[in-house]
Amino acid sequence: MTKSQETIRSVWFEAPRTASLREETLSEISEREVRVRAIHSLISAGTELNMYRGQGNLPEQFLASMQTMRGKLPFPIKFGYQVVGEIVDAGRLSGFSIGDKVFTVHPHQNLFNIETGGRFVRKIPDGVSLQHAQFTTMFGVALQTFLQRPVRPGEVVAVSGLGLIGAFSGYLSRLSAGRLILIEPLASRRRRSAWVGADSVVAPEEAKQAIADLSGGRGADLFIETSGAPAALQTAIDNTAALGTIAVPAWYGTRPVTLSLSPDFHLKSLKIISIHVSNLDEDKRWDAERKFLTSVDYLSKIDVERFLSHRIPFAEAPQAYDLIDKNPDETYSILLEY
Repeated sequence: MTKSQETIRSVWFEAPRTASLREETLSEISEREVRVRAIHSLISAGTELNMYRGQGNLPEQFLASMQTMRGKLPFPIKFGYQVVGEIVDAGRLSGFSIGDKVFTVHPHQNLFNIETGGRFVRKIPDGVSLQHAQFTTMFGVALQTFLQRPVRPGEVVAVSGLGLIGAFSGYLSRLSAGRLILIEPLASRRRRSAWVGADSVVAPEEAKQAIADLSGGRGADLFIETSGAPAALQTAIDNTAALGTIAVPAWYGTRPVTLSLSPDFHLKSLKIISIHVSNLDEDKRWDAERKFLTSVDYLSKIDVERFLSHRIPFAEAPQAYDLIDKNPDETYSILLEY
C-alpha cells in the first residue's frame, strides 16, 4: 500500500469543447479501497459529451453523489464513468484481490484509487471478456428502460436514436415486440443497426408513415426516445398510440425542449416517463449488482466488436473528444486504450 511513483494522468474538461490530460497524485489506499490500472475506457456520446460541450446541467447534489468525479460545473470538471481495469493493490477490507478485473464508474485515468462496497466498482465474472464488460453501463441504461416499462408481447415499439443505448433498446425490444421501428437521421447508424432485426429502419422524416403502416394506423404502443434530440420527443408524442407510453432515457442537457402537447398528448392520454439508471425499483429486487450481472449476461451473446468505430491511445484522448464531437457520422463509439 504505497504511493505510486509513475506519472498519473486523467482527462479534464477545461472549457466548452476543450479536453486536457492533467497529472495527478495518489495517496496510499485505505482498507476499503483498491488501486486500479486502467486497460481501456469508453467515451459516452450522450451525457459525457454534453459535459464536454458545456451543455451539462446535472445538479450539484447529483455530482456530489458521484464520488469519483472532481471539479465543479461548468468547468473545469473531471467526468466519466466507464473504465475497465485490473486491481494492482487491494485494501484489507476491500473484498477484492490483486489481479481481479473490474468495471468501474470512474473518469478516464490510467491509475486510480476507488472505494469499494458501493456501485462504483464491480468484479468482472470469470469467463467474460473485458470488451463485453466495457459496455455494461450503456446496456444497463437500456435495461433500466424495460424494468420500468416492459415490452408486452405483440406490441408495436419505436426507438429513436441508434447510438449504443438506442441499439441496445432495439435489441431488448425485439425479444417481445410484435413490430419494431428504429429511427435515426444518420445513414451510417441505420446501416449499423441491421443486427437488431427491426421490421423497419427509417430516417426521422419517414417515421410517421412507418409507424402507421406497422401499427394499423394506431401508433406505437411504446416509444423509446434515446437520441437526446429535442425534436425526437415531439415525434414520439405525435406517433404514440392512445394510452401509450413514451420512455425517455435520453438526456437533453441545457438544450431547450419545446413541445406541442395539443392535441395528441391530451386526447390520447399519453404517459411520458423518464429513465435513469440510479433509480432502482421500489422493492429492491433489481439492485445495481443484479443489473450489472444481467447486462453482462446479455452482452456475452452479442458481438460487441461491431460497436467500436475507433480505438485511440489514451494519450490522444483530447483529440478523441474533438473527433466524436465533430464527426458523429464517422464515430459510433470510441475506446481509449491505455
